[in-house]
Amino acid sequence: MSVGLILEGGGTRGAYTAGVLDAFMDNDIFLNNIYGVSAGACNSLSYISHQRGRNFKIFYEYIRDPRYLSMRSYFKTGSVFGLDFIFNELSRELIPFDYFEFFKSHMNLSVGTTDCVTGKPIYFSKQELDESFVAVKASASLPFVSPIVDFKEHKLLDGGIGDPIAIEKSIADGNEFNIIVLTQHKEYRKPPKPDMPESLIKSKFRDYPNFIEAMMIRPEVYNRQKELCSELEKEGKAIVIQPAQPMIVGRYTKNRKKLGEVYEWGLKDGNDAVGKIRRFMLIHS
Repeated sequence: MSVGLILEGGGTRGAYTAGVLDAFMDNDIFLNNIYGVSAGACNSLSYISHQRGRNFKIFYEYIRDPRYLSMRSYFKTGSVFGLDFIFNELSRELIPFDYFEFFKSHMNLSVGTTDCVTGKPIYFSKQELDESFVAVKASASLPFVSPIVDFKEHKLLDGGIGDPIAIEKSIADGNEFNIIVLTQHKEYRKPPKPDMPESLIKSKFRDYPNFIEAMMIRPEVYNRQKELCSELEKEGKAIVIQPAQPMIVGRYTKNRKKLGEVYEWGLKDGNDAVGKIRRFMLIHS
C-alpha cells in the first residue's frame, strides 16, 4: 500500500511548504508519490533533488529581485513571476538545481495543471518533464498575471484552478493514505465568489468557456477538497500539516521578515509531525 504526498500551491505562501519539506529532509522522510500544484509543484523539485534549504533560499534571497516577482517582469515576459528567470538563470547559475539527482530519483511526481480548453485538471508525470520544466511553469502560471502555456498540444494555466488540492487525484491513483501539506489554516474556506469579477473573467477568457466555468466553481471545489482532507484525517487516512493560525502572507508577498516567519512555521510543524508520519508510513507503506 502506498502513501501520497499532496502539496498545495499559493504563490509565496509556499514558504510554509518549503519549511515543512526541509523538516522532512532533516529527518530523512522521503515519500515516493508526490502531487504538486503551482507553488507546491515548484517546492517539490528541490525536495526530490534532496537540496535542503534551496526553496527558502530562493524565496528569501530573490523575492525582491524584479526578475523573480514584479510588474516589470509582467510587462517584459507576460508573467508577474519571472518563470523563465527562475527555471533558467536562477536554477542553472545562481542557486543551481541538481538535475541529475532529480531525474535519477525513484520518487514519482505528478504536476497538476488546468487545461484551458476543457477546464479540467491534467497531470504530467516526472517522466514527461525535461530540464525546461514547462509543465511546472504551466502549473504556476496564474490567470491574469501569466500567459497561457503551450505544452504537449494543451493550453495550460494554474493547476490550482482545476484541482486546488490534489487529494482526489492521489486517491484515484491508488494512494488510500496521504500526507497533505496545506498553506492556509484549518478553518480557512474560500468565499463563494471567485477572486476576480465575473465580468473580467468572461472578458479575459471568452475563447475558453470551460476554463471560465472552472474559475467560477473553484471556491466550491476548493472547499469540498478542504473538507475531504479533514474527513480523511479524522478517519486516520491522512495527516494534514497546515498553519495553526491565519496566514500572514499572500500570493505575492515580498516582505522577507514575514516570509521567514512563515518558513519557520512550516519547519516547526514539519518537525512536530515527524513521529506521527513515521508511524503512519510504517503502518501504511
